[in-house]
Amino acid sequence: MSLIEVTGQDAAKLLQGQLTCNINDLSASQASITGFCNAKGRVISTLLVVKSPASFYLILPADLLDTVLKKLRMYVLRADAKLQDQTGSMHILGITGLTPEFDAPIDRFAVGQMPLTTIKLPDAPRHLVLGAPDQIDEFIGLLRSQYDFESGCLDEWRYQDISTALPWFDINQSEQHIPQMLGIDQLGGISFSKGCYTGQEIVARSHYLGKVKRALFIAECQPSASGLVNGCKVLDGISQQSMGCVLANAVWSGINRALVVLQIVDGLPKNLILDDDYRTPITIISDQ
Repeated sequence: MSLIEVTGQDAAKLLQGQLTCNINDLSASQASITGFCNAKGRVISTLLVVKSPASFYLILPADLLDTVLKKLRMYVLRADAKLQDQTGSMHILGITGLTPEFDAPIDRFAVGQMPLTTIKLPDAPRHLVLGAPDQIDEFIGLLRSQYDFESGCLDEWRYQDISTALPWFDINQSEQHIPQMLGIDQLGGISFSKGCYTGQEIVARSHYLGKVKRALFIAECQPSASGLVNGCKVLDGISQQSMGCVLANAVWSGINRALVVLQIVDGLPKNLILDDDYRTPITIISDQ
């Protein structure tokens, strides 16, 4: 993940006009997932927005950092707002399994200080912790000295993201889906009452007219020799018709788990396969 800091008197106004969530609902104790859309309502990137006393932090996949910075800066114009890549000066630590003694936040996307900024991720005992590199190193040292904590790997963390339907994706899936197709509305990341933002007309029309034709699902398949590629088509195994695509995937402990965006208009077929060299069967284990 990478981190963008947005500062200036017009920072909130800038973000309110670009992101799907209601920036005015954020506080020192509540963050939000959100979508940054193009004019056609397609999500350029999903973001986690955290409010600090003097700025806003945007957490997003590192693969989309340059794209988001470039496109957001196009909307600054004369506003008193500045966007800076703070990935090098603010580190992001992921922790699984914090016990109650840590006094960490427990509600979805709630924010606490323990003593660093700590955000609760949904549907699992997982948190993100933000801090300067020396603060993060000190915090890790504390965990290891006083508690039974071990270092994990990025593949396992990504696997857990997918298992809880967090719709992170890379640049290959940028500007392909409207927010509802990624389940951002189910995670509380879309406001339908806050007013205009880029792509709002398409997002609102899909909501009020009920015309969302695709949805997000969690799926599993056997790891293939060639590896599963994000954006790979998912086919009806009988008709060979395209049903959607792979949004993101991760392999952990021999299991390939993926987020897939699939058509829902006529129901899902029972036999789904990947459009790869092996026509790998893929099984839906949960909707988002």
